[in-house]
Amino acid sequence: MDIKFKMSVTSNKTSKEPKEILYSESAEINETNDVKTKKIRYLSIDLFRGLAIVGMIFVDIIAPFDRVPAWSKHAVDYGLTYVDLIAPFFIFAIGLTYKMSFDRTLEREGYVKTYTRFARRYGALAGFGFIGSIHLITNEGMKFSWGVLQAIGYAGLFTMFFIILPRVVRLIIGIGTLVGYQFILNITIEVESVMMTIGDLNLLDVHGGIIGGIGFGAMLLITTAIIDIFNEKKKFPILINSVAFTAVGIIIHFIWKVYGYPLYGGISKERMTPSYVALTIGLSALLFYLIWYLFDKKDISKGKSIILQPFGRNALFLYIIHPLFILLATLYLPQTTHGALVMFIAAVNVFIIWLLAVWMNRKQVYIVI
Repeated sequence: MDIKFKMSVTSNKTSKEPKEILYSESAEINETNDVKTKKIRYLSIDLFRGLAIVGMIFVDIIAPFDRVPAWSKHAVDYGLTYVDLIAPFFIFAIGLTYKMSFDRTLEREGYVKTYTRFARRYGALAGFGFIGSIHLITNEGMKFSWGVLQAIGYAGLFTMFFIILPRVVRLIIGIGTLVGYQFILNITIEVESVMMTIGDLNLLDVHGGIIGGIGFGAMLLITTAIIDIFNEKKKFPILINSVAFTAVGIIIHFIWKVYGYPLYGGISKERMTPSYVALTIGLSALLFYLIWYLFDKKDISKGKSIILQPFGRNALFLYIIHPLFILLATLYLPQTTHGALVMFIAAVNVFIIWLLAVWMNRKQVYIVI
């Protein structure tokens, strides 16, 4: 885990016009041969990350309680609520800078150190997730549930193997993975003397379980292909991709609903179906494009946002510590607490975490795994 402190560098040297580079976590200014290279941090990236982490914290805190309205819970099997969009938003937020971060590290440290760094980073996230998901210890050993951190780690490691490939190749591999995954869901296996399909097995664990991680891997890989376009001056293709993937997810769902084919073709976060992956990629891209258009292109907030930006700058760190707030909520609130009170307590906890995020941002402390 690295802790970064933002530093400003100024100079009285005369120089040429600044050359823009898309993104930098530390917003540094480098000088080489009197030419300044300013790495710009796009506000839309921080805002999207911040929105994802706020949503994740809120829904995770209310999840353990029974009387929360159904629309603030994951859809039971097939269906979609706003809660089902949060994990894909988080994956998409990582995909926004995955390729750029990899390229910068590769240029600075070479292939061996870059792959080692990325393997360590996403392996650590998966490890944190497994440790945090131990929910039962029996005579048969420890039992785990599959959570968001495992999904992120799994997706990051999967994407790492293909990230050096051209954008179009990554897009084809990602789509091909989803197509192959659709067939995998139909495979029948025996689990504790019971015959079931992979699609039904996915339903037994949150986020589709380990096999469902294939869907998250495809989601992140496709995101890196879509957001590669962000390196170009034209951002409109992101909108085109958002419409295309949203349409594909909806069309597959309704074909399945009418004709029953393909099996497990409906939108289901619990089963982690390909139609769900396609739909959420599209919706994530659409939301990000709108945020970019308003806050970077139109600059409606003058380059700052006190609400979401602090969350976005320490998103993973805040997510890793937020289970402490879930634990506290479950300790002082009965499981049958009224949904309105639970939501209020969740909002209070989000506010407390926001105060921490603001303090870290003002102190310019950025914790990166």
